[in-house]
Amino acid sequence: MKQLLLTDSMSPDETEQIAVELASALKPGDIVALYGDLGSGKTCFVRGLARGLNCSRPAKSPSFSIINEYPGNIPLYHFDLYRLENTAQIDELGWTDYLESDGILAIEWAEKIKNMLPIKRFDIYLNIVDPQIRRLEIIAGVDPGN
Repeated sequence: MKQLLLTDSMSPDETEQIAVELASALKPGDIVALYGDLGSGKTCFVRGLARGLNCSRPAKSPSFSIINEYPGNIPLYHFDLYRLENTAQIDELGWTDYLESDGILAIEWAEKIKNMLPIKRFDIYLNIVDPQIRRLEIIAGVDPGN
């Protein structure tokens, strides 16, 4: 694992902009795993990814649907696993089909399936420093075959 960035965001707009910049480096098949407490900015980060990928509509939380799909230059598949009760449910959603897709997977509450995630991914940790400040740590996983 290689840390790419450790920075503080002073606003939701700044968090989105960090994600826009990351989106420019993403390729089809990349996975962005998001970790953080409620209100830490995970959905805000995904909104920035959608904007950076020129998706056709803004991202919003798929808490009740679990998956939202956003067409764009590269499709964005946004998973929110907050309501996931067990890992068997992720298989019912066609998880492996998404892993083999031509899009980017953004996964909120990724800790619920961390043992199912490929090593090659971007881990984004969002920590609440105070009501306005979020500390973001972006770590790139490295595929041992490359």
